[in-house]
Amino acid sequence: MRLAMSGTTEEDLQFAVQLGASDVVGGNGISRDKGCYPVDELVALRERVEAVGLRLTVLSGPGEELTYKWKLGLEGRDEQIDNWNRMLRNMGEAGIPVVCYFISLRSHYGNYGLRTDRAAPGRGGAALTSFDYDAVQGETGDYWYPPVPEAVDTSEEKIWENAAYFLEATVPVAEEAGVRMALHADDPPISPIGRVARVLRSHDAIRRMLDIVPSKAHGLTLCTGTFGAMRENVIDAIREFGGQGRIHHIHFRSVDGPVPNFSETFIGEGDLDMLEAMKAFYESGVEAPLVEDHVPVLGDGAEKQYRSRAYAFGYIRALMKAAQS
Repeated sequence: MRLAMSGTTEEDLQFAVQLGASDVVGGNGISRDKGCYPVDELVALRERVEAVGLRLTVLSGPGEELTYKWKLGLEGRDEQIDNWNRMLRNMGEAGIPVVCYFISLRSHYGNYGLRTDRAAPGRGGAALTSFDYDAVQGETGDYWYPPVPEAVDTSEEKIWENAAYFLEATVPVAEEAGVRMALHADDPPISPIGRVARVLRSHDAIRRMLDIVPSKAHGLTLCTGTFGAMRENVIDAIREFGGQGRIHHIHFRSVDGPVPNFSETFIGEGDLDMLEAMKAFYESGVEAPLVEDHVPVLGDGAEKQYRSRAYAFGYIRALMKAAQS
């Protein structure tokens, strides 16, 4: 496993070097006005990361406005898929090996929109994010960005059909480009939300999705927090998918309680034994960049929460040493 940090600003990169990371996950700030990430900007970003002694190994997938049509099976999806394939080829040319992406939609409120409380009380007054399914029961298609018209078929069957159409068109291109696509499970793993079905909420569903186009070029961003919110054993998932060589990227965090209600915690708290999880990654032969994720807000006024992330990063380094001892 390789320690990774999210973010590619100069401050982010300095933080990553200071804390001893080797890899970087990023992509925000790259222009996408032509429908995908341009190769010259990808090369420039990789070179800027490498200039400080780090590796850019995971690219954050393009924004929702560039992917929602294939997710929902709307007119224009073929153009978005063509642009996705252009991105894969550009990544291959630029030497960036992994892209993280979601089948599920992005909330109108952003990354943390699929949380119903962003200030749940944590240790010492820290603010935690949490989710209560009852709180989203009345949401409509306006919950999503872009909004989903009521006339659009968002049943489970249709979401599966759309995903298969996308994967059959893109995974072969990823193979040719030498790039791996890393799918993140639905977070939270519960359905429906905002009248849209969410299918990636169990180990069986993950198996089914990976089997649509069996290839090592299509694997997972295995988020221990999202898998921890499922009513299944996270360690089993790590061993199964890690043993198959299908884990390409890791979000390492814990939650307290599975769906329909859970809160995200400090990395040493929550229901998951983080040391056992780390051991499972090593024992399964997983070689992937691992990042801390969704850290508590410590109230220091810093938007990027470097103090909280440093705490999580130090905890992860200790777990890695313990897992290998």
